[in-house]
Amino acid sequence: MELKPLLIAALVALSLGLAACGGGGSDSSSSEAETTPPASEETTTEETESTESEPAPSGEASKSEKVDIVEFTYQPDPVVVGVGGKVIWQNQDTAPHTATADDGSFDTGTIEKGKIGSETFKEAGTFTYFCEIHPTMHGSVEVVE
Repeated sequence: MELKPLLIAALVALSLGLAACGGGGSDSSSSEAETTPPASEETTTEETESTESEPAPSGEASKSEKVDIVEFTYQPDPVVVGVGGKVIWQNQDTAPHTATADDGSFDTGTIEKGKIGSETFKEAGTFTYFCEIHPTMHGSVEVVE
């Protein structure tokens, strides 16, 4: 008879543990389920090869930048793109993560291990973000003219 309360307590503890890890579904876009950006996203070879946060050699900011999520950090940080530029976050970590704007202006949704999330920035400014699952993780996107 004493086994039933113990089993219930164990199930409750397991459920709480799983909920704290970020759990199943998300309201994220389908682009996160892919490991590379599809060709329909107008990504050229030149754009995908440029993954540094420095301005392009021509003096113009990059049109596309990649941020790796590794060991509970965003790398590089900050990342710099031009107005209309896209930032692609790829989760190289074992845990799921998000890139969520501090001001709520963007949210990648949950990005599982090996998956991507992206955002296009249409106006200049500095946009700070964090991981909703791991709030101690922070990063920023600098969008320049």
